[in-house]
Amino acid sequence: MSWKRLLAGGLVLSAGCAPMQSERRVERGPLLRTYTQEVVLPERALAADVEARWPRLTLQFVTSEVCRTEQHEEFVENVITERYEPSAGPAISAGAANTALGAGLLLARPLFSNEPDRDAIDPEGRYGASTRKVATVWGVVLVSLGVPALVTGIIQTVRAGEETETRKADAVVSLREEPCRARPAVGTVEFAGGPGAPPEPRALTNGKLELTADEVRGMSFAGVLVSGEPAAISEEDQELLAAFRSCSRVLAGPVEPASLGDEEVQHLQALRKRVVGCKVIPGAPVEERLKVLDAALEARGSRAEPTDAPTVGSFEQAMEAYKPALSFTADSADLEKLQAPEALVGQAVVLRGVLERREEQNIALVQVGDARVLVYLEPDRLWATDFPRGSRVELVGVVMGRQRLGTLEAPLVRAVWMRTAL
Repeated sequence: MSWKRLLAGGLVLSAGCAPMQSERRVERGPLLRTYTQEVVLPERALAADVEARWPRLTLQFVTSEVCRTEQHEEFVENVITERYEPSAGPAISAGAANTALGAGLLLARPLFSNEPDRDAIDPEGRYGASTRKVATVWGVVLVSLGVPALVTGIIQTVRAGEETETRKADAVVSLREEPCRARPAVGTVEFAGGPGAPPEPRALTNGKLELTADEVRGMSFAGVLVSGEPAAISEEDQELLAAFRSCSRVLAGPVEPASLGDEEVQHLQALRKRVVGCKVIPGAPVEERLKVLDAALEARGSRAEPTDAPTVGSFEQAMEAYKPALSFTADSADLEKLQAPEALVGQAVVLRGVLERREEQNIALVQVGDARVLVYLEPDRLWATDFPRGSRVELVGVVMGRQRLGTLEAPLVRAVWMRTAL
């Protein structure tokens, strides 16, 4: 029996030392501090600032590193490990019941008869076991089953519980990347992206490149590079560059009143609008040309558009500045009014349709429902270039009347801002 008891004890110890199930979770504790850290990235940024003062255009090239500003939070972090054994409870319940019942039978042995069971006899002629002996056997069996289970359950219950490890943690809650440590760029400026042969490269002087209006007039480019690296130009500076390029052509040479005698009213109004747009260039000779154009328009009995038309930089700004009262779409009730565009001259409108084709470089034909509308796009406007045929467009514009272009006669709208429609 000694080896059996040792085996039972080993089983109890093995069961008690068996691996338990565990769960691990992390909980954030109190905030300790916040701090900012600046990291210099292994990158460089090249940007160009545009300055215009008639008749010169200055490009200031600046090269800089890229710095990342990180906002950190330092806090306490609790790592909680929970160990448990789902069978501990049932083992204790079953072990306690079996142990109690077996111990009760063993303690109650004197109450049972020790007389053999004379109603039963085996082939060898021996009587059956007495009730005391039967109770003893069952008591030993139940105790043998109950005690290991009870001990195992108790050990597992004692080993169960939680362990908490506290540590310090750090997290980046926000970051921002921006140029830093700026200095003038050095190298040679190259012009790229325009039609035809690119202009000759120019050398930088203290990071600057100066161009005259005559030089810009003969140049066509979409971007600039310094020693092969493209320079970033902000949208505002791109608009200023496009305006200077347009004005270098509009303001080239004197305007003779006699040369305007055969021009149509719509063309004179469009030309005047382009001249007014040159007011954004300090020192540009605008007033004299406006007087000549106003005189030509008055000679034809037409009214010049106001010179204080608002300057806009987006579709939303155009909507806010012009506040169009009419909306021309394929299913709008206002579309019928386009049959008499003369009555709408000077009114701001919203127009949505499909760009059918380009009649001229600055004239687009837009299909709006069953109507066809000619749209005047001011030259050198960045938003007026990338509109392929068949694209859906929407624009804020001013009605200029009716225009005949070849065999086509349609309402004419001057676009203040146009974009691709969703």
